Amino acid sequence: MNGSQPATDLTTVLAGDHRELDRLCTELELGQGSPENRKDLSDHLTAELVRHAVAEEPYLDGDGDLAEADSLMRQLEGVGPQETRFERLLGGLIRAVRRHIREEGPAAVRQARQSCSPERLAELGKKVLEIRHAAPTLPHPDLADRVPQVNQLWPGPGFVDRARAALRPPASG
Repeated sequence: MNGSQPATDLTTVLAGDHRELDRLCTELELGQGSPENRKDLSDHLTAELVRHAVAEEPYLDGDGDLAEADSLMRQLEGVGPQETRFERLLGGLIRAVRRHIREEGPAAVRQARQSCSPERLAELGKKVLEIRHAAPTLPHPDLADRVPQVNQLWPGPGFVDRARAALRPPASG
């Protein structure tokens, strides 16, 4: 064993999510593109953040940055890019995501490492990736034409809840 984490290790998956969320925030902070493109990109950020939250929630202590982000994502669901509150809500979401990446996210990764064996981390990471692969997605606006529509999750009212439902593992019973 070389000591490195397998690509499917849960902590590797979560850290990769943090890098992707950071990249999307930077892209939005650059302020480029039409208002409609920014709305599409903010919807993509929402989808990626929900995907990440579903994987990370078991390792977070109660409320935190993701709870604030969840509230902001729900407020953004029905807001058009031309509305004056769109940029204010989006800025709040970006700040909440950045705080999560800096503070709460690394703590969740440490908690997962402390509470799970390497084998369990690999198993959980693989499960998260399998669920994500099977669930509908909201692709980056620049790639939307390359993803079959049947595999896309459409934004709008209820988007956060639909995304969460698509990512939850089936109830075992």
